[in-house]
Amino acid sequence: MNYILPLISGILTGLSMPGNLSSFLVWFSVAPFIYSFVNSKKTLERLIKVFLYSYSLMVTTLWWEVPVLTKNIPEVIKTFPGYIGFFSYLLMILILTIPYYIIWILGELYFRKSRVINKTSLILFSVFSYAAAEILKQFGDLAFTGANLSDALYMHTGFLQILPFTGSIGLTILILFVNAYIAFSSERERLKIGIFIIGILYIINFTISEKLPMINTSENSVKISVFQTNVPQEVKYSNDMWKSYVEISKYIEKSKDNSELLILPEAVFIKDIRNDEIFKVIKEAIKLSDKNWLMGFPTVDYEKREYYNSAIYINKNGEIENIYNKIRLMPFAEFLPYKSVFSLFSFFKLVSFYTPGDEYSILNLNGKKFSVQICFETYFPELSRNFTKNGAQFLVAISNDGWFSHKTALLQHFSKSVLRAAENRRTFIQVSNTGITGIVDKYGRIINTLPTHTYKGAQFSVPLNNEITFYTKYANIIIVIILILAIIFSLI
Repeated sequence: MNYILPLISGILTGLSMPGNLSSFLVWFSVAPFIYSFVNSKKTLERLIKVFLYSYSLMVTTLWWEVPVLTKNIPEVIKTFPGYIGFFSYLLMILILTIPYYIIWILGELYFRKSRVINKTSLILFSVFSYAAAEILKQFGDLAFTGANLSDALYMHTGFLQILPFTGSIGLTILILFVNAYIAFSSERERLKIGIFIIGILYIINFTISEKLPMINTSENSVKISVFQTNVPQEVKYSNDMWKSYVEISKYIEKSKDNSELLILPEAVFIKDIRNDEIFKVIKEAIKLSDKNWLMGFPTVDYEKREYYNSAIYINKNGEIENIYNKIRLMPFAEFLPYKSVFSLFSFFKLVSFYTPGDEYSILNLNGKKFSVQICFETYFPELSRNFTKNGAQFLVAISNDGWFSHKTALLQHFSKSVLRAAENRRTFIQVSNTGITGIVDKYGRIINTLPTHTYKGAQFSVPLNNEITFYTKYANIIIVIILILAIIFSLI
């Protein structure tokens, strides 16, 4: 029983994540781990409990990666067998648990002989040590912010209104306070207190959601078209570029609209086509469409011999106005982290290993300013913040999520766009080849999504906004304060 509680706790928390069982679980799912951890008497016992909680959390959240690594990718790129993918999945989960060991390290500071322990002390330590772990998940070459507690509540618009002031970490802290209070209440009061607190919070969430104003899209807005190409990965990676173009041309023929911009997904083509015949054809299609295009494909700097995962912005005259190079690359798939340690895993490369970009480019659409992120980048709040501070009036992400067989993976990815929209008070548009393609307003409300795994386009009216939120402006200070508090509540 000593080690069952953190295991159950991790599973329940994973089941609260987007696309899994129920977000409601997150309000009490961490409590068994917290209770078990602080009642441990030995260092090794606490270490094992952190491992059991974090590993079971990640497995339950990212179960959909198993078919991706054992079937979907091996069948397309044919560089490794499925069983290697499975063992790599187990290692990947182990790596993703590393930030959670800060809870154990701070616990060693907390549980010293001179410590005077009371309920308030336990709550503050538990809340801020866990919050520190989520913050640390943002940094380093192996950074990944999946399974953050705040992700579970991406559909709860009232709760999301904390984000412009604190970011998603503020919502995590609220969740942790509820869990810690339940964990350290007496057995007789635990159920009653939990029901009361969570009930009050849901009433507040509902009230705030209902009071939020509707957004007028008829003024100060821009019309944008999006196209979900739905080209299978085995076709895309067969290097038959014309098949992707045929899907685009069909859409152009069917769709006659007055939008100013057409957004296509990441990796519409899997090679640099700027010097190929197909790009000349695409430029003619752009001129006929009479709108700017944004599309993704890799680019090569032949002088520097550097490869980039890029989003190419082309004006309606067929001229390339800007190229955004992906800044936060996917470990192993797009770059090899810590080469001296992980050199054996270079076979996971999907197309080529890329050089990270270094410029937070702002794109100009007839005087309206916006930015683009590529796929995995929506997991990192600092990118949306930096684009917003640089003047982006709405945010765009393009993605290639065709590797994922299960909608759970798509929901977990799309939930990040919701959080980024609410944090920065910016309309956020995500365009993916197989979904989820959709638009989120500045309050984090999902306005529209296209059916997944379908060939489909849509037109969105996108409001512009110049407001800079408290979080956008002071996020780095908020992060430092939380880390300092985590240390303080472990020491005094």
